[in-house]
Formats: sequence, structure tokens, C-alpha cells
Amino acid sequence: MDKSNENDNENFEDCVEGKKEEDKQSEEKEKEKNIESDKNEEDKTIPNDNDDEDDTSNSKEKKYIPYTMKQAQEKEDEESPFPESDDKNDSDKEEHVEKVELSEQEKKDIEEKIINERKNAGDLYKNKQYIQALNIYSLLLKDAQRADLKEQCCILNCNKGICFNKLNDYDKALDSFKAALRYNKDYSKALCNKMLLLNKKEEYLEAYEDFKRLKTLDYNLWENYRNMENGLAYQAEIQKKKMTDDMLGKLKDVGNTILGKFGLSLNNFQMTPNGQGGYSIQYNNNK
Repeated sequence: MDKSNENDNENFEDCVEGKKEEDKQSEEKEKEKNIESDKNEEDKTIPNDNDDEDDTSNSKEKKYIPYTMKQAQEKEDEESPFPESDDKNDSDKEEHVEKVELSEQEKKDIEEKIINERKNAGDLYKNKQYIQALNIYSLLLKDAQRADLKEQCCILNCNKGICFNKLNDYDKALDSFKAALRYNKDYSKALCNKMLLLNKKEEYLEAYEDFKRLKTLDYNLWENYRNMENGLAYQAEIQKKKMTDDMLGKLKDVGNTILGKFGLSLNNFQMTPNGQGGYSIQYNNNK
């Protein structure tokens, strides 16, 4: 593996966003207000037989319950973010989630809350709580799929890939980046991360194709990795030649198996350029 590329493999494009400082401050103020209002409510609350009925009617109005950090941490105890799969060929396929018919306003509300929850997950990620962040992204992804929010599905898959990469599960990271690109083939950060991961896995041919496409898609981002070009192109060429040689070797074995029935081998035939862009085949009985 080319040493010039090794350091670049660790510098994945991080599109995971946390809360801004002003968001955190406003959130703290909101919490203080809620605590104060709760105290006031406790002082003047009188038990009412209709309370249960009111709670039921209010719950019906809630069409989306956001996933808090506490819920994600509880989920960590319930199930592993690394489920075993019996079918390795389907490893890069997402779990099927049935879409729900929603109004445009409902979709807009869900998208807004998903964006806010992404910030919660981003805070966990920045605190190196990768499994908890991953759990939130996985839960939000199901909501985004139900509401058919393709942009959010793309971003959430990419964020999942970044978390999997941090957890050293490179196969699932690669699957997540591929899933993100299925929603938006032009999402440059997912393409860049896929390219870097393929390079780490020494799948140079596909990595180099992604590298060239990234240059046309997002030149500014590509510039961050332009020092990989020569090494990646060299490794891709070596891998291409090896694959070609392996393929020709297998074809030669098949040809010799057939010709062997007649006491011949491919060594009895010599191909020479005919000067017109083609080849002439000559039989040599001495081989």
C-alpha cells in the first residue's frame, strides 16, 4: 500500500453537525422557563376527572416524537448497532421501511425535528459517544424513510458511515456511504468518504474512479486530497494489470483444457500484429 495515502485515510470528511453555542444557550434558557412554569402549574393544579381524557386527545395530536439522547442510550442496552447478517450479499441494503402518506406540512415538521435531533447526535459524536450517536441516526433514518425525505436519508446514512468508521467497522461504513449515494449520487462528502474507505481497503480501481468523479463534482473538496492522485493512480494501474492477468490466465486454462483433448495447447498458436489494427494467428507445431 502506498504510504503517501495512509494518512489521508484517517481524515474522513466529517459532515456530522452539533449544536452551535447560541443554540445551547437558548436551550438552557428554555429549560429554565419550563422548570419555572412547572412549579407554577404544581401550585395551582387541581385534580380533575377529565384529565385523562385531555391527555389522550393531546397525544393524538403528536405525530412525531423526537429521539432524545437518553432514549438512544437506553436503546444501546436493548440491541447492538452491529446486527449479524446471514446474507453477506445484502449487507449494503437498507432495512425496508414502509412509507406513510403525509401532508407537506407534516413532512416539513418531521424534517425540522430530524434536523434538530441530528444536532443532538452530533453532540454525542463530538464527545466520542459514537454508538449512542449511531443509534439516533438509525432511528431518525427510519422516520426519514417513512416520510420519504430523500435529502435527510442521504445525510443520515453518511453520518452513520462516519460513526461506523470511528468504530472500525469499515464494511458497514462503506455500506452506509453507498446507501447515501443511492439517495443522492452527487453528495460529494459521501463520495469522498467512500473513496477514502475503498483506498483503506485497498480497492484502488473503484477508489480512483471515485477520486476522478469527485474532481468534477466538488473541486474544492477534491483539492484537500489531490496529493493522493499519483499514488492512487499507480496502485489502480497495478491492480488493473493484475486483474487482467488473472482473467487471461483463467481463459488460457479453459482453452488448454479444450485443446488438450486434441493433443494441442495455446502455446501452439502465436498471435502477431498484421499492421492493419488486427492480428494474424500462426500455428507452430514445435511447441
